[in-house]
Amino acid sequence: MNKFTLMIADDEKIIRDGLEHSIHWDSLGFNLVAVAADGEEALELFQAYKPEAVIMDIHMPVLSGLEVLEKMKGLRPETEIILLSGYDEFAYAKKGIQQGAFDYVVKINMFPELEEALARLYRVLSHKQEENRQYNQLLLLKNDYTFQQYMKGSPPSELNQAGEPSHYSVASLWLPSPYPLDVIGFYQTAFPLKLILKQDDRYIHFIFLEEGEEFQHFHKKLADCIQMITAHLREIAADAYKIGMGSIQRCLSQIPLMYKEAMKTIDFLRAEDPDNSARSVLLYEDWQGQDTCIEFNNVSSMHWVNWVYTGDAVNLVHWMRTVFAEGCLHKKLSVSDMKYFCLQIAAQFEKMTKVQENKALTLNEFDSIMDLEAYMLPIVQEQCELIHHRAQLQKNENISFIKEYVDEMYRTNLNLEDVARQFYFSPGYLSSKFKEYTGMTFSKYVITKRIETACQLLVRTDMKIYEIASEVGYSDEKHFSKLFTQIMNTGPREYRKHNK
Repeated sequence: MNKFTLMIADDEKIIRDGLEHSIHWDSLGFNLVAVAADGEEALELFQAYKPEAVIMDIHMPVLSGLEVLEKMKGLRPETEIILLSGYDEFAYAKKGIQQGAFDYVVKINMFPELEEALARLYRVLSHKQEENRQYNQLLLLKNDYTFQQYMKGSPPSELNQAGEPSHYSVASLWLPSPYPLDVIGFYQTAFPLKLILKQDDRYIHFIFLEEGEEFQHFHKKLADCIQMITAHLREIAADAYKIGMGSIQRCLSQIPLMYKEAMKTIDFLRAEDPDNSARSVLLYEDWQGQDTCIEFNNVSSMHWVNWVYTGDAVNLVHWMRTVFAEGCLHKKLSVSDMKYFCLQIAAQFEKMTKVQENKALTLNEFDSIMDLEAYMLPIVQEQCELIHHRAQLQKNENISFIKEYVDEMYRTNLNLEDVARQFYFSPGYLSSKFKEYTGMTFSKYVITKRIETACQLLVRTDMKIYEIASEVGYSDEKHFSKLFTQIMNTGPREYRKHNK
């Protein structure tokens, strides 16, 4: 298991000690490297150790957790931060998420939820690590050894260039549905440039190369190659297609980058023509992409989390389509950016459903934003339906649990407002649901429970009336007798006389 470095920052010693000694860091995949007692010390240790993850209290002396969060993200944007908050600090936690925090955990009974958050964080960090490792090893192309070697930037020895200046370009062809293309026909075509190609489902990827050529000559030959490809597509009656071409480079190690550029250009062409009504060819360097990304810049905004928590598939899917569209239309947004966006969504679903969906970990296979969108949206729809269904069941389960709590604690000074606050309901909502579940108002249920217990004590024991009143939660015997008479239509002494 890979280990990621982690730091703790909290001004409460009991919390720091608890975190340091009560969590099995090794088993969760983390190596605890530093512990800080305030915001200033946290920044010093952060710069010294450069941890990959931080657990930090929102409220700390010297510098607050939110101030430290902003500074940490400025120094190392890739570091992921989990915030610890009090039960009444949701507004601060929300602001922390907006500023780039990975998650927040309420301190009350925090260890189970914190360990779940750390498990999700480990998977996200592992995914990001794998993305970096695979940058020059595109697993999508692993079935073609020659093509894969070029995508790594190191061709097989028998194909090594003889040290002469060379030019390279990658072009990718996409068809709107799987098509029985004659790949051998492409090999048999007398292209003016050397060619290596790879077919994969709806794509054919081409590497064009030539040694000892000037740029203008290579550019002209590349244009001729694309014309020959489009001519072949017309011959086989391919009604619609998109061809994206990466920039022309002289360094073999840039081939993976050119591949990403070609795929990004195809995403743009597909988004610009969603009905695939036209044939399109575009060179990455000729694409004048926009730079402003309104929706994507707001990915960390909490509004989408609310849709996850309520299972609102309509709003969430609509918004995700908007973000994916921006991902396709803006040159600066890469498929890796969109994968991380999907992981953020998946992490919140996992937090809500408590189901560890490994589907999100298969995102490595996607090199197209459009294909990633087609994969993710049905999953989101399915998860929203699951959450919505569970929410309906949970409401009844919560009220049932509160009823059991009242059955245990009815002798104490219970009131609706305190119980609602304890179980994170509004008093109005709890009052309505409790009556719907039990058939009585909250106060009527408590009184009835007390009087029923008093009836049992009157019949089965020799306790004094004032002792029974105290036992069921009333310090005033007269008030108890009055309530007893109202409900039972007889006083406690008469009830005992006739039923004992």
